Amino acid sequence: MKLSRRLQAISDLINPNSKIIDVGADHAFLDIYLNIYKNCQCLAIDKSKYCTKTAVENAKKYKANIKAITNDGLNNIKLNNETIVISGMGTKNIIKILNFNITNDLILSSHTNINELKEFLKEKNYYIYKEVIIEDGKTYDVIYAKRKEEIHG
Repeated sequence: MKLSRRLQAISDLINPNSKIIDVGADHAFLDIYLNIYKNCQCLAIDKSKYCTKTAVENAKKYKANIKAITNDGLNNIKLNNETIVISGMGTKNIIKILNFNITNDLILSSHTNINELKEFLKEKNYYIYKEVIIEDGKTYDVIYAKRKEEIHG
């Protein structure tokens, strides 16, 4: 299975055996790849029932063990220590999805206004751990962001 350069760049940022929540997973190719080649536990979320159905079909086709659900972002999703991946949408949608008290590691790739996204991350007490620029038909900025540690006196 071959990923696009953008999805491969995202995959390269993820450690083997990680727990992943992929919001806006589309047809779940990233999740399938991560499960097969990096033994990751993946939850693929998309608001489109068609995409979720296709994700399940793709998982069967590639013999991957992923979960796929239809949901609007992270609404009603219980978060633990998963890495949250949001890719393939604009900054305003990403901010809408993340605009609550969140501490998970984030891998984000916005199609629009990357500076606004970086400002939002700073306001939410995140720092950019890694950043990768990818050429794949157009230029994509992939950000791995981690929450700053709170220091208690």
